[in-house]
Amino acid sequence: MPRRLHLQLVEPATASPSPPRPRRALRWRALLSAALLTLFYLLPWLRWEGRQALLFDLPARRFDLFGLTLWPQDLGVLLGLLAVLATGLVLLTTLAGRVWCGYGCPQTLWSALFRRIERTTARRLRHPRLARAAKHAAWALVAAWTGITFVGLFTPIQDLVDARWPSAWSAWVTFWVLFYALATWGNAGFLREQVCIDLCPFARACPSLCDADTPQVYYDARRGEPRGPRAPGQGAVMQRGRGLLDPVSANDYAFRAAHPALAGPMPRFPDDRLGDCVDCAACVQVCPMALDIRSGPHPDCIACGACVDACDAQMRASGFPTGLIGHASLNRTRQRPTRWLRPRTLTALATLLVLLGIGLHRL
Repeated sequence: MPRRLHLQLVEPATASPSPPRPRRALRWRALLSAALLTLFYLLPWLRWEGRQALLFDLPARRFDLFGLTLWPQDLGVLLGLLAVLATGLVLLTTLAGRVWCGYGCPQTLWSALFRRIERTTARRLRHPRLARAAKHAAWALVAAWTGITFVGLFTPIQDLVDARWPSAWSAWVTFWVLFYALATWGNAGFLREQVCIDLCPFARACPSLCDADTPQVYYDARRGEPRGPRAPGQGAVMQRGRGLLDPVSANDYAFRAAHPALAGPMPRFPDDRLGDCVDCAACVQVCPMALDIRSGPHPDCIACGACVDACDAQMRASGFPTGLIGHASLNRTRQRPTRWLRPRTLTALATLLVLLGIGLHRL
């Protein structure tokens, strides 16, 4: 274990410039979000053999699924399909972490879309009131079309669009369209992190699905601490010979920086004794959950990787190696062997195979 470093205190350094935006790193995430949202909005419009490809026709008591028609007596098939999807999600979470929450969850996708609309209107329209009005108008338009699209999975969407609203819609159709539109507008516009923290049951179950071998977002405190702005051209810790801190010192500095009310103000150090974290707070600014990953792994982190991209952009701008914030399991960060096959993954995999076998046997 490396020796604990004794760092000399000096006056605070000048503030570092604002971090660059990780445009290239975020491009593929934006494309993935756009593709998933486009798929959702297109699903009700897909046709299969002259009928809507995906339709829960409740009045007719039939479910059309791309040529497969399920009737009330086929309820077991539908429940089996849901069980396969749920088991697959459990297996995916155990092996890869909260990738569903970070990349595929509707709350994440619509929150990101609403956030992008908010930033675009604020940037394009300088007058605050005009920007706020345009933002809410765009939010209302997206929310209304989302409500129509969702109801279009239960009622033929062509009938919804062709009808002259509201006179031709039934009371129930009108209610559900407005319900899902208001839910989208409220959840994605105002209750972004609260939905994940307080309302989502899957988020509460995730800690029990993950273990020390499950990848998660982590901050390398041994390399990053003590954090702080510094003059340019200092080099990374491994380049200037400072090396990595021992785990006790690194965790101590990270705790003191995250809890100044308990530990007192963080001391200042000379530039050559600082870690690679320049304390730009870019990771906090881009986090959809408003978390600071530098304070340690957090159960509410959805592992979207936004902080990873933001930190990598800052590291490249500073001339440091990337990876100060990254994805790794707890065992890997502690330099222990990582296992892919373990009791919970084998249980989930066996359950999935049994369900698939039963389904194939019935077909």
